[in-house]
Amino acid sequence: MQCQICNKNEATLHFKQVAEGSVKDLYVCEKCAAENGLDPHSPLSVTDFLFGLGMKSKDEEKTQDRTCPACGMRTRDFKKTSRLGCAQCYEVFSEPLAPLLSSVHKGTRHRGKVPARERVAVRVAGLREKLNAAVATQDFEEAARLRDQIKGLKTGDGAAPAEA
Repeated sequence: MQCQICNKNEATLHFKQVAEGSVKDLYVCEKCAAENGLDPHSPLSVTDFLFGLGMKSKDEEKTQDRTCPACGMRTRDFKKTSRLGCAQCYEVFSEPLAPLLSSVHKGTRHRGKVPARERVAVRVAGLREKLNAAVATQDFEEAARLRDQIKGLKTGDGAAPAEA
């Protein structure tokens, strides 16, 4: 069988990944494995390789090696360590990170838990924006409804009418 990366050499390494009931087989030659930082004797790099960190996509080959101005982290350093150097790295490496995060997580946006008081504050802020828009368009009935809803959320009495 030929290597699935270069399609030239004979594949000498076989990796199998089972995730959510589907099986992914990957056959590679030793040369491609070495070029992509895969050490068959190291279980950590095998995991990185299977999650796509070790494989170069067509878009990736075209892009240049990026460097974070804050910490000096380079694209190849990230691929080698699978860790970012600082918070600004998320913006600098957003393009190569997006497909990785999509494959590992259920999307690229954090949708974790929010404390209850923060949920109310976020909801009130959204309602205020709608209130300002209603006042600007002179839709005073809608503005009054939104004002009452905001007041109900702030007092916590639960008497605020449900949003339509």
